[in-house]
Amino acid sequence: MIFVTVGSMMAFDRLILCMDKWALAHADCEVLAQIGGGTYRPSHMRCTRMLSPSKFQEAVRDAAVVVAHAGMGSYFVAAEMHKPIVMLPRLAANREHTTDHQLHTIKWLRDRPGVFAAMSDDELDSAIDRALKSASAAGANFADFAPEPFLMRVRHFLVN
Repeated sequence: MIFVTVGSMMAFDRLILCMDKWALAHADCEVLAQIGGGTYRPSHMRCTRMLSPSKFQEAVRDAAVVVAHAGMGSYFVAAEMHKPIVMLPRLAANREHTTDHQLHTIKWLRDRPGVFAAMSDDELDSAIDRALKSASAAGANFADFAPEPFLMRVRHFLVN
């Protein structure tokens, strides 16, 4: 299963539309999307507006790959659970965010184990393919990167 998340703060219709097209072309792959308050409602993948923190954790745990905006919270959760993550940054020019800080975030994260950067919509399919291959590879390499107390504080901050 692929789990798609736009985070809890803002809609990201471009990502959801791209993933709905991907789901149509890959009908053999189950996709669950947390779509937030966006206006685009997907028709080729299961979706929900929001998930409780426990359901979110369950979705990530059950996923082979996570697809998300280039937000640190999504990265932390995926890395903690050793799940490959495909990240597509929100763009200020598209009015998806107020700044382009997600471009800087993805440039900083893209060489880390388990991170697959899609710098544009056109790169999303290949990033997902690479992430799925990584997920099926025996002994995928994920680095432990932060102590659990720090992760708990970040999770608490993001949820509250």
